Amino acid sequence: MLEQTLSEQLSREIAQLQFDRIPAHVIDAAKLHILDSLGCILAGSRLEPGRLAYNLAVEASVGTADSTLFGTARRARYLDAVQALATAAHCGELDDIHGGAATCIGAMIVPALLALAEKHGASGRRFLEAAIAGYETTARIGLSIDAPKLFDRGWWPSTVCGAFGVAAAGAKLLGWPVEKTTNALGIASLHTGGMLTGGQEGATARHLAFGSAARNGLLALLATEQGLTGPKRALEDPRGFCFTLCAEPKFEFLQDFKQFHLLDVAFKPYPCARQLHAGVEALLTLIREHSIDAEAIRQIELAVPTQNAGMIDRPATPTLRAATLGSGQYVMAVTALRGKIDLASFEDEFLQSVPVRQLMTKVTVSASTELDRHFPKYWAGRVTVTLADGQVRSGEIIAPKGEVENPMTRQDVEAKFLGLTGTVLGEEKARAVIDEVSLLDTRDSIAPLLAALKLSE
Repeated sequence: MLEQTLSEQLSREIAQLQFDRIPAHVIDAAKLHILDSLGCILAGSRLEPGRLAYNLAVEASVGTADSTLFGTARRARYLDAVQALATAAHCGELDDIHGGAATCIGAMIVPALLALAEKHGASGRRFLEAAIAGYETTARIGLSIDAPKLFDRGWWPSTVCGAFGVAAAGAKLLGWPVEKTTNALGIASLHTGGMLTGGQEGATARHLAFGSAARNGLLALLATEQGLTGPKRALEDPRGFCFTLCAEPKFEFLQDFKQFHLLDVAFKPYPCARQLHAGVEALLTLIREHSIDAEAIRQIELAVPTQNAGMIDRPATPTLRAATLGSGQYVMAVTALRGKIDLASFEDEFLQSVPVRQLMTKVTVSASTELDRHFPKYWAGRVTVTLADGQVRSGEIIAPKGEVENPMTRQDVEAKFLGLTGTVLGEEKARAVIDEVSLLDTRDSIAPLLAALKLSE
């Protein structure tokens, strides 16, 4: 018998993943990540990149509109809808992320599964199995290629790894055998990758690139159904995915399936680049503990791991939402002035604020070799605030809020969901979504969940 390829080993694990064999705490975590991702979709449908992506999907779907653009009453063609939904899910920068794989996962997996389930139907248990398969595959792919290192080369790990996870999740939802799943993963390998460029300019199409990764995962499924074939040795071939992106791939992540990496996927409490979360948390703690007034601040120093510093040091960032999401200067300044950070922090009231711009000139971002030892598992941050009277306050966060060592509780995730969706669905429907997600494993169909997410014409 020929030795199995890595894709075949991964596909076999996906096929064997059964609800009754998944630990209860993993199921509970999956439910919370699904709920969180739904909140990101709905909130993102109201943000500019999400709205534009929805418009694009509708424009591209003339004559065919079989999938719901959740958060609205609009519909679009299947693949275009998935791209738009994933774009919306990510554009608020509130979607979950696996730090070691440097990959945002739920914002691709959940939109794709919603569209698949709406098209083909699915029980709640199968939906959960598929979501877990997607999370596990995406994280393992990212870990195998040491994906955080891709940032320095201009590649966006989420768009590099995402198509694999979506293909795996879809194959599981559809109940595919090993051979078909392997083929889909091979095809997905041929449609991976997106660039980081444009972040400092505020290019909103970057979010569309994220959505395209989800679309490409489902395209791999459709291509498989049509008889197209993908490479079976896509992962380990000398000119294949892993060796193209990594000099020394860690193939053990694609062979040892004892651990559930879903448990290491972090929630995001703040709507900004994850590289900034530890700094935000440290600054908010200093403000709370020392009653710091923004007017008394002479300087704010933000230290982060070396690999993150170059990405978030943006002193001259334009006054555009998409640019300021990753600007250490803007995020620190607006957080200090408001004593909080939320989606409103990136609206024109603050983007055009003179006090925010003035305080930005007092913010410096630096690389810390001391913090490097925690990276990439933790994207740590240290904040030092110097006050006008010469007092210095400093705080450090190693595992930012949302990591397993500094968790968001079920109540935290539900409160985040309600805060994001109340104005979209209304509180009654939003609470109905929470209930449906919590009951997924008891539902013969996820139709009730889809109904709770839809808006009337």
